[in-house]
Amino acid sequence: MISTAQDFNIDDHKWKDRVLLIFSPNTYNQDYRDQVDYLDDAQEGIKERDLKAYYVLKESSASVRGQVLENEDSDYIRSEYGISPSDFTVILIGKDGTEKLRIEEALSTKRLFKEIDAMPMRKLEMKDDGK
Repeated sequence: MISTAQDFNIDDHKWKDRVLLIFSPNTYNQDYRDQVDYLDDAQEGIKERDLKAYYVLKESSASVRGQVLENEDSDYIRSEYGISPSDFTVILIGKDGTEKLRIEEALSTKRLFKEIDAMPMRKLEMKDDGK
């Protein structure tokens, strides 16, 4: 778990991980709950694609799992990506550090994996893995 947003730096992931930023006003938001369920059910595919998910929350509860940036600390990352505290948004960042997808609803893992698998770097990874 990351304690402050200042500890989060997208450059730390560059060329190593793809990053999924899940912005939500709170853990009660239905899109947030759906997104957590989608990701929980697809751990193998997430690991295979070098994907790291971060939940950026204005408010949270004890039920939050995973890597969380929350409360006042989330303001920094929200401002970096232009997300209002009341909005639900999912942003996919590629290994090159650039934004690849932005959506304002829960992102199915089917669509997420399709987006990732279409990326040139992922195609090379799959070729190298013999897939």
